[in-house]
Formats: sequence, C-alpha cells, structure tokens
Amino acid sequence: MKKLKRWTSLNKIVINLIIITLLLPLIPFIENVQAGGNNDFTVVNYEAREQDIDNDGFVDQLRIVYNVNTTDSNTQVSAQVNTIFNQYPAEHEIIQWDNFTLTNEKSLSRSIFVDAWKEGEYTVTLKFVNPMTNEIISEYQLGVFNLMVGIEKPFVALNVIAEHEGKSVDDNFNTGSECKIKRNILDKIGHRYNETGEVQFIGAPWITPSIAPGENTPNSDEIDCSNWPAGKYSLKLIYHNSLGYSLESWKNFSILNQPAPSFNLNVTGQNMEIGTLCFITIEPTDGTDFSENQISWTTTPEHEGIGGLESNCKMWMPGIHRIVVNVTNSEGISATNGINLVRIPPLGENVSTWGNESVTSSWPVRSGGEVESEFTGYIATGIGMLLLFLISIIVLKRFGEDIQGEFTNKKSMINAEGLPTHTDEEGHLWRQHPDGQIDWWDANANMWIPFQ
Repeated sequence: MKKLKRWTSLNKIVINLIIITLLLPLIPFIENVQAGGNNDFTVVNYEAREQDIDNDGFVDQLRIVYNVNTTDSNTQVSAQVNTIFNQYPAEHEIIQWDNFTLTNEKSLSRSIFVDAWKEGEYTVTLKFVNPMTNEIISEYQLGVFNLMVGIEKPFVALNVIAEHEGKSVDDNFNTGSECKIKRNILDKIGHRYNETGEVQFIGAPWITPSIAPGENTPNSDEIDCSNWPAGKYSLKLIYHNSLGYSLESWKNFSILNQPAPSFNLNVTGQNMEIGTLCFITIEPTDGTDFSENQISWTTTPEHEGIGGLESNCKMWMPGIHRIVVNVTNSEGISATNGINLVRIPPLGENVSTWGNESVTSSWPVRSGGEVESEFTGYIATGIGMLLLFLISIIVLKRFGEDIQGEFTNKKSMINAEGLPTHTDEEGHLWRQHPDGQIDWWDANANMWIPFQ
C-alpha cells in the first residue's frame, strides 16, 4: 500500500513538471538589465507582428512591438531594429532607430515597422542601446520571415510625343516638328528607407536637366526636342537604388530632314490681253504653310514689286515672260519651279490703233538682247556704205545718186501686206495681224519672222 502511494505521488510530480514546461513559453519574457550606472532598465515584452498592408493575402510588413520600463526617474534608451534581406546576391541590411526617454512613472510601449523592399527572407534583430556609451544593453533574435512587397515598387517611364503631318507620332518625324520627351520616375521604397539612387538619361544630343525620383507620386518633366538635328536616336532612362532595384526605359526614333518644298505655279490670264486680270500664285502641293519660308521671284524681262505668295501681272507688256520661283524652308532646303506667261495686245475694236508708233508700249519686248543676224547685218551695211562712199568719190557724183536710189528701192521692197507696222527704238520693224499675232522683219533673211 505504501509503494502504491509513493508511485502515485511520483506521477503527480512528473505531471506537474510537464505542465510547467508547456506553460513556460506562454509566460511574457521579462529581463532586468542595467541601462547605465545603477539604474535598472527592464524589457517587459517584445514581439514581431506580421501584417498585410495592401490586403492581398500576403505578409508584407512586420511591426516590432516592445514594452519597457525603468526604476529611475529619467533613463535614455535607443531601440535598434536590424533587418537583413537574405536573397543572394542582393543581400542588404537596413537599420532603424527609436530614441526615447523612460521615467519610473509608467512603462512605455513603442513600435518600429519593417516594410519589405524585395520579395524573400528577412532576418530581424531587436537591440537596446545606451545612447551615451553606445553599449548594447540587450539583444533579441526575432526570427526569419518570408515577406512579399506591399509598397508600390519603383518604376521609370520614357515617352516621345511629336506632331507630324497633323498627327501625333512617337517614332519618325521631320526636323522642326513640335516634339516633347516625357520622363517619369517613382521610388516610394527608396524614400521609405532614404535609399534613393541615381538617374541617368542617355542618348540626347545635348546636356539635359537632372531629375530625381518622386516619393508619393511620379516626378515628371518634359524635354523640348523640336530643335534637335536630323538623325537616329536611342534614348535610355536608367535608375538604380541601393535596395537592389535596377530599372530602365528606352525609346528609339528618327528625326528626318524636311523634304524640299513642293508647290505649283497657278496662272490666271495666260494668253490674255494686257490690262485684263492676271495673277501668278504659289500653291503648296502638300498643304504645308509657306508663310515662314523664304520666297524669291525672278522674271525675264525684270518686273518690280513682285514677291510673296502671289504676283499681279495685269499690266505686264505683250510678249513672253519667263517666271522662276525659288522657295527655301527653315532647314535651308529649296525647290524651284517656273512657267512662261504670254500676254498679248488688246484685240477687237482697238486693233487698228494698238499697232501704232504712238502706242510704243503695246509692242513686244525682246528680252534676249540683240539678234545676232541683225547685228551682223548692221556691220555689213556699214562696210558696204563706206565702200559705196569711196566709190562715189572716185567715180562720179551721178553714180552715187543711182546707188542711193537703189538703196531706197530696196527698203521700199519690205511688204507689210497692209498690216500695221512699228519700228522700235532699236530699229526693229514689227507688224501685227488681226488675231494679235506679231511678226518681226529679219533683214538678212529678207522675210517676216513670227514672234514667239
């Protein structure tokens, strides 16, 4: 009977020991340590609480909670949380501090938050340090945690927007087009831990303004590329921070030289009488604006007061007029176009009076200068007259009279066929047909030549 009682008593002791062993982990951890001198500093409890800040079902934040007190009236303490990201090769450590002052009036409960900056495992350590001596008062390993990222990750964006032929494009456009390069950079995680990095912008022909990543909203700017020279461009926007993020955005595009101006010359009044409506107008074929282009007019014969996009030819003299127009754009690229304009004397009731020496301006202007055949004829006539003069002196005066009579007969042999004639200031003889056609007399060929 005594043996049975002893056995029962022993069983009770063993059971009690087992119960105590199971309950020990549930008792809050309490440690009394010296904060400095003879002042007691006590860590009542501490824990790492897992949280999901973006509500996606994954742990992305740790809240390190600790409760402390002291028996002294004024005790300064620094809490330190060391967080190490263990994902090789991007291992990185973040240290966060919480400095506070304790009194013996009541205990103090405080927190430090750890936000995951990359997906992976984090090792967390809690330390309490004497801020006066940097001596570690106590240190606790909180464990290893597998965390996802809950804060918005860093990003960069690069865009090109240009106007080309009335459309918005981002790849190929002409020099002088309205062009903007937009840059956007955000790094909330880097700002969270004061670990922002460096921004690089590569590929621009000139130095561009620097840009830093935004904290809560993207930091954005615009670069004017309207005056960039023609060429192929490969732009890159690169961002690195010390938390292991390396981002880049790129954009390839080409700026093309503007094509030569394309235009037609429209004529109102071709083959019409002098004094009637007459205009020469420049009309772009591609609908572009020529108002900022350089325009030059060249006419033969020359005319004053012409230029711009339109010229008035109402009072240009009868005859053939050659018009050449050159248009040069802002890039120095030019194009040339030309036409011939024919203006004729008035027809109808004024025909009989128009072909008259009294109306000198009604006759054509020969823009090509002296006609070679007429010039040669004048030289020959001069030499002949000199010889005739010598012969008239040597022979007889009566022979000179006969020669003079013969010369007069030769001039009288020019038959205008009853048409009105005119001799201009240079000695050229003209005649005009009823339909407005004009001929000139070729003395060498001894015939009328149509004026064209």
